[in-house]
Order: sequence, then C-alpha cells, then structure tokens
Amino acid sequence: MFIIRFVFYFTLSFAILCIPIGNGRQLFDKLYALVTPYADKAVSTTKQKLTTTKRYSKKLYSNSEPLEKDEVKTKLAGVKKKIINKQQQPDDAYTDEERERLRKVLSND
Repeated sequence: MFIIRFVFYFTLSFAILCIPIGNGRQLFDKLYALVTPYADKAVSTTKQKLTTTKRYSKKLYSNSEPLEKDEVKTKLAGVKKKIINKQQQPDDAYTDEERERLRKVLSND
C-alpha cells in the first residue's frame, strides 16, 4: 500500500511540476528560480554555523586534557579488596528445624 501511494504521489507531483507556464518553461523552473536564493542563504548560514561549532568544539576538547599526567607514586594509594571464597557457608546458616519452618511458610503461599 505504501509503495502504491508513493508512486501515485510522485507521479502527481512530477506531472504538476512539468506543467508549461510559457516561454518553454515549466512550473519547476519558476519554483526553482524563486527558491534558489533562499536555499543558498540557508546553506551558507548552515556552513557558517557548523564551522563555528567545529572551532568551539576543538577549543573545548583541547582545553580538557590535563597538562601533567596523574600518577600514583606510592603503594599506599589504594586498598586491596578481600577475595571472597564462594564455597564458604554463609554466616547465617539455618538449622534443620528452621529450614523446615521456612519450607512450610513458603509452601502455604
């Protein structure tokens, strides 16, 4: 359905823009002559803004790097993490009686 509508509207637009309006010129040529100065101005303004943005971005990023590299000179700067053994039993191990109570509570839900 989308392709059918696209082809229809494209053909209609093409037919409308090809209507001769005199002196061997089509409607497209007249519209092109009217729009060209505005389009050129929009393109030049966009190029100017992109150049300005590029200049500001370079200035921003060149200023963001530190002049000196940060280094840790002593071994006292960090703390070693404790390695947890995953095979150890948790500190709050349940007794058989507590496990049975938990099973009853959970099975009643």
